[in-house]
Amino acid sequence: MSKIKPSVFQISNFKGNRDPKPDFYIKTLPQHRKEHPFVTTPHAHDFYLLMVFTNGSGTHTIDFNTYPVKKGSVFFMTPSEVHSWNLSDDTDGFILFFNTTFYLIDTIPKQLFELPFFKLKDKVRHGLLDPKSLKEVEIIAKAIVMENERESAFQKNILRAYLDVMLYKLSALLKTNSIDKTIPASLIPELQLLIEHYFMQHQPVAFYSDKLSVSTQQLNTITKNYLHKTVTELIQERIIAEAKRLLVYSTLTVSEIAYQLNFSDNSYFNRFFKKAESVTPEQFRKRFL
Repeated sequence: MSKIKPSVFQISNFKGNRDPKPDFYIKTLPQHRKEHPFVTTPHAHDFYLLMVFTNGSGTHTIDFNTYPVKKGSVFFMTPSEVHSWNLSDDTDGFILFFNTTFYLIDTIPKQLFELPFFKLKDKVRHGLLDPKSLKEVEIIAKAIVMENERESAFQKNILRAYLDVMLYKLSALLKTNSIDKTIPASLIPELQLLIEHYFMQHQPVAFYSDKLSVSTQQLNTITKNYLHKTVTELIQERIIAEAKRLLVYSTLTVSEIAYQLNFSDNSYFNRFFKKAESVTPEQFRKRFL
């Protein structure tokens, strides 16, 4: 049977978790790579990821964009993004996972999707810290590792507090705008989650506006004002991203991919893909393989 797509890992797939359904994970990079050799092949996650490199070199590829890895490199990933890496043996640093529930469970209002690393518009995937800044982040990461390895009554609360410190510290050090106050507090993140869940089955904007209890005109106005894109464009971008992943990381034929993405016929899928990427699906596949 043809491989459908890269594996999508959950936090429970990784060793060292005491909970049967863990929602947080942190390890040093050498320990993580040693315990999980399967991470060398392209894969995706259903959680958020943060990587900090304190030593080593190589490359890190996230959804067809390849970034250099060096001392001070920092990477951020959101659920469903496919990545792979090629790292030197002396690579060191930290890797951290968390899911939405873990971060937002507190009653204190927090806008995960407005952080520069996880928002839709102008997402920051990669940064480079200077030696002084790297030292600051390394101290926080080591404190999180120590807390994660001990058992205490308030461990998760402490870990969430450290995670907040880490994310906001990185926002400041990388000179990003930590929060965009103009984006609606809940509607944009909710739309993002809906598109992620339903993009293959539902393309009409009305489906999403009904789910969000707004009119299609209101929803399109909001996305155009804040993201400079219509809802349809956001859905189409997600479809194209999935098509690229299937073309590169699976052995499905173009016709099979068109069927999996719910296109009525192969020729329509080819026109849709070429309009977005200026090449046919087959040409795109050959370029990467």
